[in-house]
Amino acid sequence: MPEQLCVSVVVPVHRGERFLGAALESVASQTCPVLETIVVIDGSTDASAEIASAAGARVLVRERGGVASARNAGVRAASGSLIAFLDQDDVWQPQKLERQLQRMRSLPPVDIVLCHMEAQLMRGTPRPEWLPGAWERAPQAAFVPSAWLARKALFDEVGPFDEQLEIACDADWLARAKDCGGAVDILPDSLLRWRVHGSNASYDRVTMERELLCVLRRTAVRQRQAAVRA
Repeated sequence: MPEQLCVSVVVPVHRGERFLGAALESVASQTCPVLETIVVIDGSTDASAEIASAAGARVLVRERGGVASARNAGVRAASGSLIAFLDQDDVWQPQKLERQLQRMRSLPPVDIVLCHMEAQLMRGTPRPEWLPGAWERAPQAAFVPSAWLARKALFDEVGPFDEQLEIACDADWLARAKDCGGAVDILPDSLLRWRVHGSNASYDRVTMERELLCVLRRTAVRQRQAAVRA
């Protein structure tokens, strides 16, 4: 009997009213059904909740806890067998979930399907020094959560996002998933538009670099411990 796969979309939001409407429209435009869209309002006092409600999303309003905490809340509330994350300022191509579902249903089975993305520098935004020029010229393999489609059951094994990490919680979770034996595949299709607008978390290079170094150290420790046990 074919595996029943249903997608819950989790959208963490903090002061997202500028971009949220387009993000949710890209969910509504998917060429395959979505079981539910859960928008987690993470301490926002702008119009994000109203925008999400008008789009037909299920809205969870909570005190500010950070993006990791908001994603964890969305995963806990989700009833689908698959989790797709979408950040408030990103946009999916219409075939994004359909292509990823096709891969989920094919052999060999995988636990996480990623895709490629296009970086879009928003009008009036100076090009940041940290944005590689190649990212604007050609699609790149995407590891950001907006590119993921993951089995919810994997969260039971890997655990939640680390809420002590402000930015690199996604890199940390993906590294832990791989170390747990999670099978990851990357589609060659460019199915995500990553919008650069001047207030992305990626602009905080100090925090980003400090946390990525922490993730690398944690990964090295886990892999050494696994080698010893083997």
